Amino acid sequence: MAQLSDRLIKTGEALVRRLNGHRWHRLESQDARPAGVLMPLWDDGQTVRVVFTKRTETLPHHAGQISFPGGMAEDDDPSLMDTALRETHEEIGVPPEAVKVVARLDQVLTITSFVVTPFVGLLSPDVEFVPNPVEVAKLIKVPLAKVLDRNQYRTTEINWQGMQFKQPALTHNGDVIWGATGRMLLNLLDALGDGAAEVARAAKG
Repeated sequence: MAQLSDRLIKTGEALVRRLNGHRWHRLESQDARPAGVLMPLWDDGQTVRVVFTKRTETLPHHAGQISFPGGMAEDDDPSLMDTALRETHEEIGVPPEAVKVVARLDQVLTITSFVVTPFVGLLSPDVEFVPNPVEVAKLIKVPLAKVLDRNQYRTTEINWQGMQFKQPALTHNGDVIWGATGRMLLNLLDALGDGAAEVARAAKG
Protein backbone atom coordinates (compact mmCIF):
# COMPACT_ATOMS: atom_id res chain seq x y z
CA MET A 1 0.00 0.00 0.00
CA ALA A 2 1.22 3.48 -0.86
CA GLN A 3 2.87 5.42 1.99
CA LEU A 4 1.59 8.96 1.61
CA SER A 5 2.72 12.38 2.78
CA ASP A 6 0.50 14.35 5.16
CA ARG A 7 -0.13 16.95 2.46
CA LEU A 8 -1.24 14.29 -0.02
CA ILE A 9 -3.47 12.61 2.58
CA LYS A 10 -5.17 15.93 3.36
CA THR A 11 -5.58 16.63 -0.35
CA GLY A 12 -7.17 13.24 -0.90
CA GLU A 13 -9.49 13.71 2.06
CA ALA A 14 -10.60 17.13 0.81
CA LEU A 15 -11.16 15.72 -2.67
CA VAL A 16 -13.27 12.82 -1.43
CA ARG A 17 -15.24 15.07 0.92
CA ARG A 18 -16.04 17.58 -1.79
CA LEU A 19 -16.97 14.89 -4.32
CA ASN A 20 -19.28 13.15 -1.87
CA GLY A 21 -22.77 13.03 -3.32
CA HIS A 22 -21.75 13.82 -6.88
CA ARG A 23 -23.68 11.67 -9.35
CA TRP A 24 -21.10 10.39 -11.79
CA HIS A 25 -21.90 10.77 -15.46
CA ARG A 26 -21.79 7.46 -17.33
CA LEU A 27 -21.84 7.20 -21.10
CA GLU A 28 -23.59 4.57 -23.16
CA SER A 29 -22.11 3.86 -26.58
CA GLN A 30 -22.39 0.49 -28.26
CA ASP A 31 -19.56 1.20 -30.68
CA ALA A 32 -17.06 2.70 -28.24
CA ARG A 33 -14.32 0.66 -26.59
CA PRO A 34 -13.87 0.90 -22.80
CA ALA A 35 -10.68 2.40 -21.42
CA GLY A 36 -9.37 3.41 -18.01
CA VAL A 37 -6.90 6.16 -17.08
CA LEU A 38 -5.31 7.34 -13.86
CA MET A 39 -5.03 10.95 -12.73
CA PRO A 40 -1.92 10.58 -10.56
CA LEU A 41 -1.43 13.03 -7.69
CA TRP A 42 2.15 13.24 -6.42
CA ASP A 43 3.77 15.33 -3.67
CA ASP A 44 7.13 16.69 -4.84
CA GLY A 45 7.97 17.96 -1.37
CA GLN A 46 6.60 21.44 -2.00
CA THR A 47 3.15 20.94 -3.49
CA VAL A 48 0.86 18.26 -4.88
CA ARG A 49 1.20 17.88 -8.63
CA VAL A 50 -0.82 16.13 -11.33
CA VAL A 51 1.33 13.85 -13.48
CA PHE A 52 0.53 13.85 -17.20
CA THR A 53 2.23 12.03 -20.05
CA LYS A 54 3.09 13.49 -23.44
CA ARG A 55 2.50 10.69 -25.90
CA THR A 56 5.08 9.86 -28.54
CA GLU A 57 4.39 10.75 -32.16
CA THR A 58 4.45 7.08 -33.22
CA LEU A 59 1.41 5.87 -31.27
CA PRO A 60 -1.68 4.87 -33.28
CA HIS A 61 -4.11 6.87 -31.10
CA HIS A 62 -3.76 10.48 -29.88
CA ALA A 63 -0.11 10.72 -30.95
CA GLY A 64 1.71 13.69 -29.47
CA GLN A 65 -1.12 14.65 -27.16
CA ILE A 66 -0.92 15.16 -23.41
CA SER A 67 -2.90 12.60 -21.48
CA PHE A 68 -3.16 10.60 -18.30
CA PRO A 69 -1.50 7.18 -18.17
CA GLY A 70 -4.02 4.55 -19.20
CA GLY A 71 -5.46 2.72 -22.14
CA MET A 72 -7.93 0.25 -23.55
CA ALA A 73 -9.32 -2.48 -21.29
CA GLU A 74 -8.04 -6.00 -21.85
CA ASP A 75 -10.11 -9.14 -21.39
CA ASP A 76 -8.20 -10.23 -18.28
CA ASP A 77 -8.51 -6.88 -16.49
CA PRO A 78 -10.85 -7.41 -13.51
CA SER A 79 -12.11 -3.81 -13.73
CA LEU A 80 -11.43 -0.50 -15.45
CA MET A 81 -9.58 0.61 -12.33
CA ASP A 82 -7.26 -2.35 -12.83
CA THR A 83 -6.88 -1.28 -16.46
CA ALA A 84 -5.78 2.18 -15.34
CA LEU A 85 -3.32 0.79 -12.79
CA ARG A 86 -1.87 -1.77 -15.23
CA GLU A 87 -1.37 0.85 -17.91
CA THR A 88 0.15 3.29 -15.41
CA HIS A 89 2.72 0.66 -14.49
CA GLU A 90 3.46 -0.06 -18.14
CA GLU A 91 3.68 3.59 -19.21
CA ILE A 92 5.43 5.39 -16.33
CA GLY A 93 6.76 2.56 -14.16
CA VAL A 94 4.53 3.18 -11.11
CA PRO A 95 3.38 -0.18 -9.66
CA PRO A 96 -0.23 -0.62 -8.43
CA GLU A 97 0.92 -1.00 -4.84
CA ALA A 98 2.34 2.55 -4.95
CA VAL A 99 -1.10 3.99 -5.78
CA LYS A 100 -4.10 4.63 -3.53
CA VAL A 101 -7.19 5.17 -5.69
CA VAL A 102 -9.57 7.62 -3.99
CA ALA A 103 -12.10 8.66 -6.63
CA ARG A 104 -13.68 7.91 -9.98
CA LEU A 105 -14.51 10.77 -12.33
CA ASP A 106 -17.04 11.29 -15.11
CA GLN A 107 -16.60 9.21 -18.24
CA VAL A 108 -15.49 10.92 -21.44
CA LEU A 109 -16.01 9.84 -25.06
CA THR A 110 -13.01 10.45 -27.32
CA ILE A 111 -13.05 11.21 -31.04
CA THR A 112 -11.38 7.83 -31.53
CA SER A 113 -14.41 6.04 -30.02
CA PHE A 114 -13.14 5.18 -26.56
CA VAL A 115 -15.32 5.59 -23.47
CA VAL A 116 -12.73 6.56 -20.88
CA THR A 117 -13.24 6.17 -17.13
CA PRO A 118 -10.77 8.28 -15.12
CA PHE A 119 -9.64 7.43 -11.60
CA VAL A 120 -7.77 9.67 -9.15
CA GLY A 121 -4.81 8.00 -7.45
CA LEU A 122 -2.43 9.22 -4.74
CA LEU A 123 1.21 8.22 -5.32
CA SER A 124 3.90 7.45 -2.77
CA PRO A 125 6.25 10.47 -2.51
CA ASP A 126 9.30 8.27 -3.11
CA VAL A 127 7.88 6.62 -6.23
CA GLU A 128 10.30 6.30 -9.13
CA PHE A 129 8.98 7.37 -12.51
CA VAL A 130 10.28 5.23 -15.38
CA PRO A 131 8.58 6.40 -18.58
CA ASN A 132 8.26 3.83 -21.36
CA PRO A 133 10.06 5.50 -24.31
CA VAL A 134 7.85 3.74 -26.84
CA GLU A 135 4.72 5.40 -25.45
CA VAL A 136 5.84 8.41 -23.41
CA ALA A 137 7.91 11.28 -24.79
CA LYS A 138 8.07 13.02 -21.39
CA LEU A 139 6.22 13.56 -18.11
CA ILE A 140 4.51 16.85 -17.34
CA LYS A 141 3.93 17.65 -13.66
CA VAL A 142 1.45 20.47 -13.10
CA PRO A 143 0.59 21.88 -9.66
CA LEU A 144 -2.86 20.64 -8.66
CA ALA A 145 -3.70 24.17 -7.49
CA LYS A 146 -3.19 25.36 -11.09
CA VAL A 147 -5.30 22.50 -12.49
CA LEU A 148 -8.11 23.50 -10.09
CA ASP A 149 -8.02 27.19 -11.04
CA ARG A 150 -10.68 27.72 -13.71
CA ASN A 151 -9.05 31.03 -14.69
CA GLN A 152 -6.12 29.04 -16.05
CA TYR A 153 -8.30 27.53 -18.80
CA ARG A 154 -8.46 29.66 -21.92
CA THR A 155 -9.88 29.20 -25.39
CA THR A 156 -6.87 28.11 -27.40
CA GLU A 157 -6.25 27.49 -31.09
CA ILE A 158 -5.29 23.85 -31.56
CA ASN A 159 -3.39 22.55 -34.59
CA TRP A 160 -3.49 18.76 -34.74
CA GLN A 161 -3.04 16.38 -37.66
CA GLY A 162 -3.78 19.07 -40.20
CA MET A 163 -6.88 20.31 -38.38
CA GLN A 164 -7.36 23.69 -36.73
CA PHE A 165 -9.96 24.38 -34.08
CA LYS A 166 -10.48 26.27 -30.83
CA GLN A 167 -11.39 24.87 -27.44
CA PRO A 168 -10.72 25.43 -23.72
CA ALA A 169 -7.24 24.28 -22.78
CA LEU A 170 -4.74 24.44 -19.93
CA THR A 171 -1.20 25.55 -20.81
CA HIS A 172 1.82 24.75 -18.64
CA ASN A 173 5.37 25.69 -19.60
CA GLY A 174 4.43 25.70 -23.26
CA ASP A 175 2.57 22.37 -23.21
CA VAL A 176 -1.16 22.50 -24.00
CA ILE A 177 -3.58 20.12 -22.29
CA TRP A 178 -6.76 19.83 -24.35
CA GLY A 179 -9.15 17.28 -25.83
CA ALA A 180 -10.45 14.43 -23.69
CA THR A 181 -7.92 15.09 -20.93
CA GLY A 182 -8.90 18.74 -20.77
CA ARG A 183 -12.56 17.73 -20.55
CA MET A 184 -11.76 15.39 -17.65
CA LEU A 185 -10.18 18.27 -15.78
CA LEU A 186 -13.11 20.59 -16.44
CA ASN A 187 -15.53 17.82 -15.40
CA LEU A 188 -13.62 17.55 -12.13
CA LEU A 189 -13.90 21.31 -11.61
CA ASP A 190 -17.64 21.13 -12.27
CA ALA A 191 -18.03 18.26 -9.80
CA LEU A 192 -16.04 20.04 -7.08
CA GLY A 193 -17.77 23.38 -7.50
CA ASP A 194 -16.76 25.77 -4.71
CA GLY A 195 -14.85 22.89 -3.11
CA ALA A 196 -12.06 23.22 -5.69
CA ALA A 197 -10.54 26.03 -3.62
CA GLU A 198 -10.40 23.84 -0.51
CA VAL A 199 -8.66 21.02 -2.39
CA ALA A 200 -6.21 23.51 -3.91
CA ARG A 201 -5.35 24.88 -0.46
CA ALA A 202 -4.71 21.38 0.84
CA ALA A 203 -2.50 20.65 -2.17
CA LYS A 204 -0.34 23.69 -1.44
CA GLY A 205 0.02 22.64 2.20
